[in-house]
Amino acid sequence: MAIDLTKVEAASRAKPGVAPPPKRHARPRIPRDPRRLATYRFMTSKKVPLDDVVLFTQQLALLLQTGNGLVPSIGALATQTGSPALRDVLQDVQTRLEEGNELSDSLGQHPAAFDHLYVSLVKAGEATGHLRESLERLVGILEIRRRLRARIREAMTYPTLLAVVMTGVVVFVFTFMIPRFAELFASLGDELPLSTRLLVGISDALRSRWWFFVPMVILTGVGVGRLGRTEFVRRAWDRTKMRLPVVGKLYGEAYLFQLSSTLGLLLGSRVPHLEAIQIAKDVVKSPGYERLFADLEKYVEAGRGVAPAFQEAPFLPDTVKLMVSTGEASGALDIVMGRLAEHYREELESDIRRLSSLLEPAMLVGMGLMVGFIAISLIVPILRMSRAIH
Repeated sequence: MAIDLTKVEAASRAKPGVAPPPKRHARPRIPRDPRRLATYRFMTSKKVPLDDVVLFTQQLALLLQTGNGLVPSIGALATQTGSPALRDVLQDVQTRLEEGNELSDSLGQHPAAFDHLYVSLVKAGEATGHLRESLERLVGILEIRRRLRARIREAMTYPTLLAVVMTGVVVFVFTFMIPRFAELFASLGDELPLSTRLLVGISDALRSRWWFFVPMVILTGVGVGRLGRTEFVRRAWDRTKMRLPVVGKLYGEAYLFQLSSTLGLLLGSRVPHLEAIQIAKDVVKSPGYERLFADLEKYVEAGRGVAPAFQEAPFLPDTVKLMVSTGEASGALDIVMGRLAEHYREELESDIRRLSSLLEPAMLVGMGLMVGFIAISLIVPILRMSRAIH
């Protein structure tokens, strides 16, 4: 057997108990944590759609009802889902469950998919041993949210289509039609009406300075978006929209639905009052409700319940105050909140349809007035020219 003298010499030079130095260009290999990789993949992915969350919750409740284990159920749902974002989330949740974490803690690592309300209800179900019932409650509230979003999209589809058509007509008129008429009007040499001069001036500005207007529109949109996130503008907009004739009523019903449905769902799942109020505060993102939530926390900590805070809120309807007082006195506050949520859901859907029915003719009238103004501004100089010829 041949002996490699170079290896023997290197071993003799090495100090006992000390590893030989690494090669010059070798890099130490760092083991990768699959949890961190899964979290990183999720952080770079998009928000999980509500439809996928609803379907996942329905299927998980069904699997648990039929006696399947939690970890195999999560793994099966991660395999069959068609959403890449949800698949990454569920794979990470499965890894955390296999490491011994609770389901609520695992879901709480992904707030873009499962909000505070979702995680709190799952946590309450784990604490009481009724996880499947909590998931079924979640399916109910998520279905209501999805139905409301569908109503809003349905109501705004036709107005949005009209707005797109109106924008296309305006761009076509100012970039193609008016320049042709402007050449004809310039050959006449007569004084044009004010409305015609206005249209020709706007058309010339758009065609010759489009390189200025396009960045200006983009910067204005970005600036308005950043300004809208400031605390002062948020409060001012919240006060303004609540005073609008039709939109204000719509926002008021939406906030009341969010408040009543959240509190009813949490209290019905035996979540403590103070924790339920803090979660509702995260759901109802309205500066006008901050005083109500502060009073709720104060009165609950003092042991007086939630009814006094509702009574002192000036913007709440008297029927809501009376129902909350009666429900708390009878020990059925969660049931009363659920009925209030159902009532305001129906009112919200009805008002959304009513707003859509008002918005569509208003936009048609606006489009007609705009087209009529452009037509009159272009026809009047032509009529003057025909009269001068005759």
